[in-house]
Amino acid sequence: EMQAALGKAEKDLGDLRTGHADEKKNLEEELGKVKSVMAPAEDEPVSAQGLTTRVELVGVIKSLGEKVVSGVTYGFNNAVAQLKI
Repeated sequence: EMQAALGKAEKDLGDLRTGHADEKKNLEEELGKVKSVMAPAEDEPVSAQGLTTRVELVGVIKSLGEKVVSGVTYGFNNAVAQLKI
């Protein structure tokens, strides 16, 4: 009876090892896919590197847009001031 229990335990352990090996392989494949998707493009700007979510990207785009508007507004006001001289 003890021998049968030991044999069953060894079989269960072997099954668990096989299951965990398959799960590990699947997780490593998934990690590889995620890493390849997250790899920066050749022409990716520094400001976009490291962003991992759409929200972060939209935030950076909004910030850059605000800076562009601010620069254009400054240039326009400067041109108007020069015309008044």
